[in-house]
Amino acid sequence: MPDETIDRMAITIVDGGQSRDLMKALGELDYPVTTLDAVGGFLHEAMVTLIVGMSEQRLPKFFSLLREKCPSRIRYVPMGVELSLSPGYPMMIEARVGGATVFVLPVERFVQL
Repeated sequence: MPDETIDRMAITIVDGGQSRDLMKALGELDYPVTTLDAVGGFLHEAMVTLIVGMSEQRLPKFFSLLREKCPSRIRYVPMGVELSLSPGYPMMIEARVGGATVFVLPVERFVQL
């Protein structure tokens, strides 16, 4: 990878619980990764933002790794817990968790100092 041209930057937001396996796999395949921790979204759970540099030719493998390491799933969460609207047993709603949100941007110039 040292001689590879980095012409794409993938800003990737993944579930904190799924990020460890993904980062390990990316490291084994020599994808340079910078991580940023975050909390947010509907469930206020830990999220990790990965900034990954790569060549355009490596994007298909990158997306394949995301599908393998960060599958989405359905989780049932109580409705109205934050607002305390539901006395007694709260009604449960489905929430999609996991998966990844990816923004791929062209890189005009990559410099590592």
